[in-house]
Amino acid sequence: MTPSAKIRGIYATAITRLFLDAGYRIADPSPETRRRFGLVSAPAIPDLSVKDREDHQGIDILGEADRVCRAVTSLQGKLLDAVLLSFEPLGEGEKELLDDLKGSQEVCRARLELGGASKEALDRIRATVLPTLAFHHRLRIVHPLALEKAEEELLDHPRARRRLSESLFQETVLGPLAKAGTARLEHVKARGKPVRPREGILLEAGAGRILLKRSFTQGRYDGLDLPIEPGDYGLTEACEGAWQVKNAYFSKDGKLKGEYYNVNTPVELYPYGARYIDLEIDVVRKAGGKAFLLDREKLDLLAQEGKISRPLEKKAREAADRLMEELGRRRGPFAAPEKKKARAS
Repeated sequence: MTPSAKIRGIYATAITRLFLDAGYRIADPSPETRRRFGLVSAPAIPDLSVKDREDHQGIDILGEADRVCRAVTSLQGKLLDAVLLSFEPLGEGEKELLDDLKGSQEVCRARLELGGASKEALDRIRATVLPTLAFHHRLRIVHPLALEKAEEELLDHPRARRRLSESLFQETVLGPLAKAGTARLEHVKARGKPVRPREGILLEAGAGRILLKRSFTQGRYDGLDLPIEPGDYGLTEACEGAWQVKNAYFSKDGKLKGEYYNVNTPVELYPYGARYIDLEIDVVRKAGGKAFLLDREKLDLLAQEGKISRPLEKKAREAADRLMEELGRRRGPFAAPEKKKARAS
């Protein structure tokens, strides 16, 4: 029999569309889902449960291992940067999560992070079901009430979608970010390790781009094989939708030491800074030297293990190759910064 799934959370409409297209039945649909998809009859008890993670940056899929694996593969085939952070049996203290699932008690949970490309795809999919603004799922995380109000206006003025989308994104994301003074980068690791926040002083914010100044204490620079010296600082640039985050490291007198480009899923800007998923492969260049690739094999391993899809692996390689070509043509992206305040676009 065709498996069924119970789907809840901020991604429910778009994921319901994907699951229906993949041949799943929808179990215990919410009244909104039943109405939007014209579901007349539905199983009461599901084979799979799909729900938001606590931070709403992805979803958990619960069920028997084989069924969960098939669901993950199906989603990764439609959502380019849906990254499998973990896949493991439920712990003893989590058995209450099994109450609404049928089948074996040997239930596993897949934890997925939905990167910028996936959220954008889900926005488009949701828009095939009902009027939806650009950045819908990100704005559901940032300011759901403002989004609800704007999409009510969209119902009356469907031709105003672009204006409403850009205005709301400016009001809830770009505007607060430009006034923040400091910013935080959430550097998500594909292997499910805790998010590594990177904080700095916000030097510039505008046109979908932020530039941070970061200070360091001691240690060595990743990939450059150079020591961190007193007074060193770094400039980090993150641009909305970019497949890389740029870092340049300077001595206290403003002399460039080297550059480190982290290849990642498309950068998502938030009121506090930015978020992206590290895809392991990096491009590095010492001052005056040639650029080289770092950790190419780690990217391949992510794909081998099913953490990422092969199309995402290919996209990351293309981004790294493009950086290598670009760095071969020019000197570098940064100069030592002047002292200035953050400005809004």
